[in-house]
Amino acid sequence: MKEAPSLLQLIPDIFFDALAYLLPASLLFLGVMVIPSSIGAPLVNAYLNLGASFDRFVVILFGLGLLYILGQLLTHFSYDVILRPLQKFAAWRKEKDFVRSDIDWMQDYTFIRHKDAALGMEISKRYARTIMSRNNALAALLLMITAVISLQWAGLIVCGILFLLFTHETYGEQRFFSRYLQEMTKELRNMETAQKEEDK
Repeated sequence: MKEAPSLLQLIPDIFFDALAYLLPASLLFLGVMVIPSSIGAPLVNAYLNLGASFDRFVVILFGLGLLYILGQLLTHFSYDVILRPLQKFAAWRKEKDFVRSDIDWMQDYTFIRHKDAALGMEISKRYARTIMSRNNALAALLLMITAVISLQWAGLIVCGILFLLFTHETYGEQRFFSRYLQEMTKELRNMETAQKEEDK
């Protein structure tokens, strides 16, 4: 069993996790500001009217914290709104790798993490990308609803295109991640079996 990664080694892992939350939340926030113009202009003016640079810095930090929380909420709801329908679609297409349960792939991930910490971090990064894709899809869907409420039909078309693109990306990312995880687990288990045979 290899040693656990140091804090320095974990920085890229944390970075990708942050992107999985912050980028989709930023997309949703900017879209809500732009589509109904009555919301975006007052917020920008209020920020520009802040006097001290320190006040603006505090507002930015507070905003990043709120975006991170919003990203976590997107992750929670995107599982049911985006991923589950895609799982049913994959089951209809008989994509067996895609429809594996979270318990199954988490068992494989735990096994890999114990055998190879670096490979475990690589899988964490790839999983963060799948989360980001489905969160982007949910953000685009919410922006479509915002555009309908605001009667912004051009925004609806743009958000609809983004929703289709992000949903397609989510399907591809999830399928690739499932196959990659399965192949890595199979390879490590074969290596473990071969090592046991050599030790006999």
